[in-house]
Amino acid sequence: MWYRQSEQSAGRWRIWSLWLVYRLFGKRAVQWLLWPVFAFIYPWCKPARAALDRYYRILGVKPRPFRHLLGFAQQMMDKTDACTLCKNPPRMTVTGDPGWDKGAFLVSTHVGTIEVLPALARKGLAVPHVHAFQQLSHDAVFTSLFLRHLNGRFTLHAVEDIGVETAVAMQEAIRKGDLVLMAGDRLSAGETASLRRDFLGRTCRFPKGVFVFARLMEAPVYAIACVKTGPNDYEVHAKRLSGDLLDGYVRFLEDEVRRHPYQWFQFYDFFE
Repeated sequence: MWYRQSEQSAGRWRIWSLWLVYRLFGKRAVQWLLWPVFAFIYPWCKPARAALDRYYRILGVKPRPFRHLLGFAQQMMDKTDACTLCKNPPRMTVTGDPGWDKGAFLVSTHVGTIEVLPALARKGLAVPHVHAFQQLSHDAVFTSLFLRHLNGRFTLHAVEDIGVETAVAMQEAIRKGDLVLMAGDRLSAGETASLRRDFLGRTCRFPKGVFVFARLMEAPVYAIACVKTGPNDYEVHAKRLSGDLLDGYVRFLEDEVRRHPYQWFQFYDFFE
């Protein structure tokens, strides 16, 4: 599983060196610097490359592992900028079902980079506070830096700490108009309850807890993705879910993956 993969060449001094470059020279300088950095890292990304190889064969697209993995690194920089210093936030457009942007539960995907949502505030939109859940024990070096410099529009919570008190707090946050965000296409470490669905013609496991938690919120539920459409451009796609939340989510996810195959940032074998 993904949580068994260690951070690849993410030594503390390397991450903090890139942060210093970003702080002094901006996001574009880091984006260019990532090319030689990633050329060095790429030969050691064997598990991720093997998972991508199977994904390309299942989807029937041309293999582009280097650009695919580099694109992930570059979008991580976009995420960092949007959630911290906002030195060069992306231009944002929004499509899909309305109503997701206030008092809703969002089930995100690993297509694109959902964490650039706070950049919508730079368009003059009233973007509510985002409460996002992540397994904070993974990617510890990057996450520690990210948490240290988060701006006030984004709060990161540990999936490991979810309990009754968390559910009550998130219900209250949604009532105030905030957004609660969880990924629906990745199992957490130690999660024993999962649901199987057909995805891209293969059986895949999806986290049961996310969709149970979504029901508990008693709020509108949306599937959401934020995909890169240009050098510094992103587009938000939202679909309101009803009935069987997971079935609707899987259809949304499959459509996003087919439309943006090289922004599917799952670097482990997702398929059974």
